[in-house]
Formats: sequence, structure tokens, C-alpha cells
Amino acid sequence: MKLHYFISKRGNFGDDLNSWIWDNLIPGWQEWDHDVTLLGVGTLINDRAFAEHGHKRILTLGTGVGYGDDIVQSSIPSRWDFASVRGRRSARQLGLDETRGLVDPAVLVADFPEFQDLRKSKFPVFIPHHVSVARHNWAKVCDKYGVKYVSPELNSVEVIKEIASAPLVVAESMHAAIIADSFRVPWIPIRINPKFNADKWIDVFESLGLDIDIPYLFPQVEQLANRYAQPRLRRYQRRIRVVCESFVIDQAFEEALQITPFLGNSKRLAVRKAAYLEVLKDAQAKYA
Repeated sequence: MKLHYFISKRGNFGDDLNSWIWDNLIPGWQEWDHDVTLLGVGTLINDRAFAEHGHKRILTLGTGVGYGDDIVQSSIPSRWDFASVRGRRSARQLGLDETRGLVDPAVLVADFPEFQDLRKSKFPVFIPHHVSVARHNWAKVCDKYGVKYVSPELNSVEVIKEIASAPLVVAESMHAAIIADSFRVPWIPIRINPKFNADKWIDVFESLGLDIDIPYLFPQVEQLANRYAQPRLRRYQRRIRVVCESFVIDQAFEEALQITPFLGNSKRLAVRKAAYLEVLKDAQAKYA
């Protein structure tokens, strides 16, 4: 079996965990049906994927829908096996029973041996989305408030250890929030990048019983950007926006730390994980 997932040039731990998570979840998967491609952790199901890979045999074990036009049911490839998708929203968009929308596979990393008995830190951590890394000097801002900046471009195992050890996680990275929840670490979601995808967060966390609100880190800047948006000047307006953010970043970050954190229902999480493990057993019986 082959594996397909998004690979960022500079690295992104949420995607990069695909390189090792499946060895833990379904050992020996590489030797399964060689005509099948496993669609990995991430937001990979959309109209473009159907057009590019519609002729292939695809197995999904927790991938999500997003980053494309609304899915037309007639365009869904018949050779794709949606054994499990990331959440109920993804399942509905694909015309599947909502029971197929279980959970993001990343929640299972909390059970892996290498992440047990980690020494706890007293410092909260902040992890932006990988496209926001270069937007500001996040380490400098974090230092002012006793927060540890963790780049999502670092090695995925090390990022997960930082999350698991923290007392609190402030996250624009969705997988930082997912993994924090799986380790029972409270987390605060924020939006920074203008192209922030809230739908995929909802897809994940409604399955864990959370009705989440994701505030903008820079709400006033966001309002001004929307009011004066000029498509022809988009490149210059992006630069101006970042400059405007820099004037209020300290206050914005301090206010973000005051937001009431989220933490999903532990019993619901356990039920979802158990159901997902049964899906993996069924996949092994079918494809091994």
C-alpha cells in the first residue's frame, strides 16, 4: 500500500506525522494491497483530488474534506473506500452515514509509548499555523508573556512532546489543538492568517462534543482589511496588514491568553477512539 499526504517544503508537524503514525496504528501496512493508496492525515478530500486521483483505489482512514468547491455527489469516485473520515461534517458532504465521521487519527498519538510519562512544563506553548510562521517574531512576543514558542516546522515528534508537556496550548495549528485535547491539555484556538479554515476545525471538534468559537488574534485589523479590500492591490494590502498587526501584537497576544480554554469530553473521545480502532481492524482484514 502506498501513502499520500501533503508535504510542506519547510515542514509542518501535523502533516509530517504521516511519515510515522501509520506504522504505529496499522503495523505492516506497506505490505497490504499494493494497488491501494492510503490517504493520510489532513484535509485532502476535495473536487481536485477526485479529478486527479479518481481512477485510483483510495482508502481513507480519517482524512477530512476541504480546500475545494462543494462536492457533487456524482463526482465521488467509485473506487474510493471511505472507511472513516475526520468528522461528521466530512461524512455529510460525502453522502456517508455520520457514523463514518469518527475522529482525526492524530488523537491516537496520546497512547503511543514514546509520549508516556513526559516531564510536565510550567510554560504554556504557542503554535501558529505553518503559513503564519514568518508573519511576526513570535518567539519575541511569547517571551514577554512567559509562553514558549513552538514552530510547527519542527520535528513532529518534538512538537507533540512540547504539547503533551504543556499546561496550556494556544493554537492556530489545528493539529496542535487536536493533540492537546488528546493529551487532556486545555487549548485556546485563534485565527491569524486571513485564509484560516474554520470549517475543518468544526469538522473535528463537533465530533468531540465541542461547539467552538475561534476568535481573530487581530479583530480590528481583520475588519479594516475587509472594509478596504481591493483585489488589484491585494499584494500591497497584505504587507500593510502585517505592519498594522505589529503595532497591536503585544496587546492582542495578552488578550488571547485570557480566553477561556477548551477541552473536549473525555468519555466521548474514548468512545470515538475505540470505534476508530475497530475501523483499523476492519481495514486490515480487508486489505492485508
